[in-house]
Amino acid sequence: MAERHALKDLVEADDLDMADPRFQRYAELERREALLRNMQSEHHATGGAQRDVVPYREAVAVKNDLGRLTDEADDSMTIHTREASRLFIGRAMLPGETGVGQSGGKKVGAAMRAIWYLSGNDNPYADFALIETWTSMENVIAELERRIDGMDRRLHRMQRRGLSFSIVRADPPVSVELGFRSPYGYSVVRLISTFDYFVRMVKTLVRKDLLSDKEGYEDIYTMTRHSRRIFERVVWLQRYLLRDELRPLSRRDWLASADELAKKRVQAAVALFGELPRGVFNGDVRPRHTRRHLDVSAEELRLLNEVPLAGDDAQLVAATEGLQ
Repeated sequence: MAERHALKDLVEADDLDMADPRFQRYAELERREALLRNMQSEHHATGGAQRDVVPYREAVAVKNDLGRLTDEADDSMTIHTREASRLFIGRAMLPGETGVGQSGGKKVGAAMRAIWYLSGNDNPYADFALIETWTSMENVIAELERRIDGMDRRLHRMQRRGLSFSIVRADPPVSVELGFRSPYGYSVVRLISTFDYFVRMVKTLVRKDLLSDKEGYEDIYTMTRHSRRIFERVVWLQRYLLRDELRPLSRRDWLASADELAKKRVQAAVALFGELPRGVFNGDVRPRHTRRHLDVSAEELRLLNEVPLAGDDAQLVAATEGLQ
């Protein structure tokens, strides 16, 4: 760069004077820059391979011919209980009847994928929805595991006393293909699979007279309700986050320089979903998986830490009138 600056008048000249005493320096500069461009082009073509040990053709083949990672086989889940199968497929209303259906794991996985994609737009409420949902599912899974462990200990006590009880299973069970296109879909089926085994354990203990019918029903009903509450919440979040009015929402909408439409989006979002936790808004707390890939400068981080997260209450109601 220093040499190019020193020869700036020659470099920028329309009619190069070959009699100029600096012409040889200019020619050498051109040669070296051409050599550098060739080296950079080769570096790009070979994917930055170490050319002292990797032949050019081999490096190019590795860079260009290597395919994308795919699953060796289709992902699947084996289901044994009616309760878990209903949690997976959901329940649509009978045609001709009115009411509200039940969102199943497939629908919830698709909703979470949509929110996951939305996180790539720097949408803080998409991040919040992913964090909230994943945490809620993990809490339910942990509670299911805790209850399963308790029932397992009871069966082992029976075994130490000479009673060996088998766990009930479907004959035959059903295997369903998964094919989720986001990591969060697999969180959903992990919950369903754990719930399926929990139901098998409860029904085993009822069948072996270690739980009463009433106790078994209440245990299954309680955990079904916890799971469905999460599922319906996800679908609700996805429905509003993807409304045309809110889809463009991003952290920039909170800045003082944002236009009136952006401010209305903020007011509507706060009214619908509540005020964001500061840690989620400034990126200190992040979803387990996100499509947001932004490098925030120190100044931007300062603004994110200082900007108010809620709008004027009187404006909130007006902003959400069209979303209800």
